[in-house]
Amino acid sequence: MMSETSEVGEGTPLLAPHNSEVEREAGTPKTDQIRLFSCISVALSMMTGVGIFIFPNLVLQDVQSGGASLLIWTSAGFIALLAGLCYSELSTALPGSGGELVYIQNVFGRAPANLFLLTSAFVKYPAITIIMTRTSFTYFLKCFTDFSLESSPYEFVLSLAGVFIVLIACLMACCSTRLCTVAINALNFCKLLGILLILSFAIYVGVTAPDKAEIADRFSLRNTTTHAPTLLISLFGAIASYEGWNSLNLVAGEVDNPHYTMPLAITIATCSAIVFYLSCNVAYLTVLPLDVMKTSTAVALDLGRIALGRCGTVLLSVCVVASCLATVLGLVLCNSRLLQRAARDGQIPEVFKFTLNRTATPLLSVILHGLICSVFAMITSLEALTTIVIIVSWLFYMLCFTAQLVLRFRDKVKPSFKVPVLIPMFLILFSVILMIAPALTSVGKYRSSFTITIILLAILTPISVISTLPSLHRHGSPLSQTSNKLTRYVESSGSFS
Repeated sequence: MMSETSEVGEGTPLLAPHNSEVEREAGTPKTDQIRLFSCISVALSMMTGVGIFIFPNLVLQDVQSGGASLLIWTSAGFIALLAGLCYSELSTALPGSGGELVYIQNVFGRAPANLFLLTSAFVKYPAITIIMTRTSFTYFLKCFTDFSLESSPYEFVLSLAGVFIVLIACLMACCSTRLCTVAINALNFCKLLGILLILSFAIYVGVTAPDKAEIADRFSLRNTTTHAPTLLISLFGAIASYEGWNSLNLVAGEVDNPHYTMPLAITIATCSAIVFYLSCNVAYLTVLPLDVMKTSTAVALDLGRIALGRCGTVLLSVCVVASCLATVLGLVLCNSRLLQRAARDGQIPEVFKFTLNRTATPLLSVILHGLICSVFAMITSLEALTTIVIIVSWLFYMLCFTAQLVLRFRDKVKPSFKVPVLIPMFLILFSVILMIAPALTSVGKYRSSFTITIILLAILTPISVISTLPSLHRHGSPLSQTSNKLTRYVESSGSFS
């Protein structure tokens, strides 16, 4: 997941920025650079994920009107566009691959960068994994039977299913990385098929519906909530769906002509994503009555049921389940490597850096990812998991926007692309408001998820600071001795390198 990684000594940047022009002079062919079309494809594919199968009903539940839900999805896309443009400036101010890790490390130091790495590995990606497993199993169950989401047996079965799905994904990752990548490519085709089915069903229903006035009324702003914290909370699902606007910065060092390509690619990709999400939401509102959509737990499945009956239900269930499983497999591959990176940098025991000789898989890191996901599976609310992801994500986005302003005053830093200074200032303020919004609402699941996130950050912050201390890694320290014993034991098995 993170590129340009290496074992570094004390005081060495986690990911050293580099200049792509220097790399080309050193022998990197110009033809190997990522060009505009490829950049657009990468950003758009990352932004148009399975969120469209998960969050439309949750957004509608908060805002209470179809017209307002479309405004929320548009607003979230506009915020993603502004954030992506700020990151484009950062990519020219600190040229190189690595994204947030580079920006935070260079401006704020190693401890905040360590916190970003640990929070991503131990909180963000496991929480997203469980969101995917819960969604896939919900669609699977709803395809065969109706059930109450409020029942305790359902919550227990859903948590157990989440652990089981993660276990299968981890076993696949341990067997063969290539097997996982082939499965991901095949399953991702179902996402495209599901989206095409949703749009096709909506066109069919819109054309054949006898009462088109009733359908048009679903897009009004009538009954829209005016409670400010609730409106902020309604942004969570939409913003989570646009996650991926920052993906180009992970490979910014390989982008051709970044001061031109990065902002243009993110603008085209984000505008395309806005059109995509609005089209799908219009499709949902065309087929589903507002009351049905608000109470739906599998909105795409209900659309298929109304449009084509049992056949539509099965088709869309298969597409959504396959799309979610592709994301779960991708997260297992990525987060296990992130945990392996944390072990190499001394933030977690060094034993987790080893890979299996036979498959080159970081087995212990894969197992650790599975265990962390099993803990998050105990959180039974989709909204709570989404809130956790949003808070930890935008905490570090805020640091990056702040870093952007700091770099403006450094004499040695001359970004070749700049946005108006009001944009990062607005995004910093927006980040703060977005993070505290769950604490301002009266809904218990949002307040509890805010508390859980604060506790997790309080646990990981001291670890990220302590991991930078030279005495921790000094030969002969108790922690160093324990880590060395575990390392020698794993090496002696002969299965790891």
